[in-house]
Amino acid sequence: MSRERGFSLIEILAGLLILAFVLTTSLAVFVERQRRLRHADELIAIYQALANEAEIARIVPFSSLTPGEGTFRSDTSILDGLEGVRTTVTVSNWKSGARLVEMKVEWRDGARSEVLTVVRADTGPGGAFW
Repeated sequence: MSRERGFSLIEILAGLLILAFVLTTSLAVFVERQRRLRHADELIAIYQALANEAEIARIVPFSSLTPGEGTFRSDTSILDGLEGVRTTVTVSNWKSGARLVEMKVEWRDGARSEVLTVVRADTGPGGAFW
């Protein structure tokens, strides 16, 4: 009986199977990480745009917050990198001397959205408080 050195076909196939499993798992983890980073970047931009619009709603005179629906008054260029972005601001009467201001951003053609609702009170002339 001669002694042969090297690997058998079964050993090579088992090694390739293990390598394929490790590479596939690593690729799946990398793709998921990239997806989560993209979502986080989107949310940072969305929340910044909502915060900017909330500041506008705080600063403008109470009388200019008429009930109805409109678009953002603030600069929304931070949202330019998102696909299918739509911004809306809905103002409604809540109580006497107070209005609800609902700011909504939809992106990915409505597949994702975030809403920020604030209460704006009439604090009299020159008052700009929530």
